[in-house]
Amino acid sequence: MVKKSFFLSAFFVLCFAAAFVFESQEQCVFAAEKITENTQTEISLPNEHEQEIKDSGNDTQAQNTDENKTVIPYSYQFEFAENTDEILPETKKAMLSLVVKNSQLEFLKNQVIENEFALIRRINNDIGIAEEVLKSYGYYSGYAKYILQDAENKKHVIITLYPEEQYKIDTIAIKYTHSTALPKYFLTYENKRESIFKKYTPYVVPEFAHEVKVDTPYAIAENILAAVDDLPRPLRNNGYPNAKVASSAYSIDKENKELKGTVFINQGLPAILGDVHLKGNTEVSSDYILKLCPWQEGAVWDDRYLLKYRENLQKTGLFESVQLEYDNKIYREYNRKYRAERKEENNKDIVLEPVNLPVLLNVKEGKKKSIGGSAFYSTDEGPGAELSWEHRNIFGNGEILQLSMPLKDDALFLAANFKKPAFGFKEQNLIVRSRIGYEKTDAYNQKFAEFGFGIEREIHEKWRLESLLNFDHIIPKKWQGESYSSIAFANTLKYDDRNSKLNPTEGFISSFKLMPIQGFSHVEFTALVSEFDTSVYLPLGDKTVLALRGAVGTMFGGDTSIPRSKRFFLGGGGSIRGFEYQEIGRHDRNDDPYGGISYMLFNSEVRQNITKELAVVGFVDGGMVYEDVTPDFSEKMAIGAGVGLRYNTPIGPVRFDIAVPLTDAYENEVKKEITDYQLYISIGQAF
Repeated sequence: MVKKSFFLSAFFVLCFAAAFVFESQEQCVFAAEKITENTQTEISLPNEHEQEIKDSGNDTQAQNTDENKTVIPYSYQFEFAENTDEILPETKKAMLSLVVKNSQLEFLKNQVIENEFALIRRINNDIGIAEEVLKSYGYYSGYAKYILQDAENKKHVIITLYPEEQYKIDTIAIKYTHSTALPKYFLTYENKRESIFKKYTPYVVPEFAHEVKVDTPYAIAENILAAVDDLPRPLRNNGYPNAKVASSAYSIDKENKELKGTVFINQGLPAILGDVHLKGNTEVSSDYILKLCPWQEGAVWDDRYLLKYRENLQKTGLFESVQLEYDNKIYREYNRKYRAERKEENNKDIVLEPVNLPVLLNVKEGKKKSIGGSAFYSTDEGPGAELSWEHRNIFGNGEILQLSMPLKDDALFLAANFKKPAFGFKEQNLIVRSRIGYEKTDAYNQKFAEFGFGIEREIHEKWRLESLLNFDHIIPKKWQGESYSSIAFANTLKYDDRNSKLNPTEGFISSFKLMPIQGFSHVEFTALVSEFDTSVYLPLGDKTVLALRGAVGTMFGGDTSIPRSKRFFLGGGGSIRGFEYQEIGRHDRNDDPYGGISYMLFNSEVRQNITKELAVVGFVDGGMVYEDVTPDFSEKMAIGAGVGLRYNTPIGPVRFDIAVPLTDAYENEVKKEITDYQLYISIGQAF
């Protein structure tokens, strides 16, 4: 009996000792949220009978109404050990954030803890997470420890991360499951250029890399995984549509503090692009949809072709969804053939000629008609609006017809624009434009009818060319001259490298226009109009953009015979803010703007984002119109400045600008005061 009691006593002593060992265990963490390097969170917990949490921006206090149970409130913090200054502060912040995101101390903070052992279980879990985070950043010898302190009726937990030395990458080898010998078709294939205007990317024979290239020498998991995930992409772009990472394995050399690995790539079977099998269209012509396909049958498989095809279809505005994929049934059949031949040849590596893979295209059509409108206001022109109606498939081949009408005091006209896409070539559109109505400004008062037609063409991914032949007939008021007609051939070359057309933050756009014009009937004149316009957008940090614009124009051969409505004008929200519309330059004896034969313009804006939706801007605009063919830069320029707000919307930023003139509108003639402010409200950036 005594012996039995002795064994029972020993058993309880061992259990008690084990509990203390469990309490002092050291383990780890994982992580991701925005916190400081030394993050501390205080929590007090309600018991399971009363879950009332008082949150006033301070610590959450626990309320315990059960006298038979003791609730343990706690606070905690995660920190790095001393002497870790070699780790960047932002890296420490990211690591601690990741720990907190996965922390049980944080996640379970509103659940009752009734004894210290339950608290230690949470701590040990977070120790493990912390050590996992250290490993993910290359600190494979790193560890974490905790200290449990008594502090003002609660427990305070401090978990400290000890990173130790950061491991480096030795080599991560790449091995392939199939033969890397290229089929003869790939070795002899050449892209065919359809025309001198078509974007041309020479075919590059695929190369099979044998080592993963990581953009850092350190064994950081995120960088390694990103590099490995990118391995199939160049293969998918060069003949292997099913290339993928099959598996990977990594090992740690603790003696040399290095990581080694092997990645296995299943490149799949070689393929060429076949024809397109289309389904889902009901009103849009199949011929039109297939004409937008960017590849010719027989091209070496390239995923970028499929992305371009999807982009072409989405740009039409005709489809709610576009799905593109290769015919998996044919690929599987070809794969079975490959396996059978390998088996017959005792698993010897063989090279099959590429399979011709049809592309399956499934579209869902969207609405074809829409009604739109916009509103604007400026101090000089007053309120205004524009209504529009659009049909995007009027004849079944993606033809667009748009009717629009402005609603404002100084203009009333109806405009009709028609575009037939894929006219002759898939990158080329036929465009027809017309307007009829009247327009009244301080510079001229006239009735007009205009008609023009031509082509616009994408000659490269970022280059566009537009050529239009325009006819018009103008009937001015009697005191401004006789009626006349004119014919003009406008050619505009444009390069657009902006990251957004609605609200660019980097890149630039440039255009060059060359337009011979001939007037006849009661007023004869001849001129060659030339204009160059460029805008640049420079990011200055994450929230600031410097936007700059410069433009010049002239009419070679122009003189006083050029009718007023054909001249250059500056002033207003689209050119130089702070001045009235068309106000800048010489005025006639009736104090009406006379316009110029040449001009120079500059705009500059600093756009500062306050929130995701709201931004403030400061701007300076300047320029002048001149009576001679060559701008006279010795003349004093008109300069305006101001501030504004931008509110971002899906259709572009709403613009609110207030500007004042800093100079006269024309030297010694059109006087301005700084109190002559101008207010502008519209949609879209000024430039």
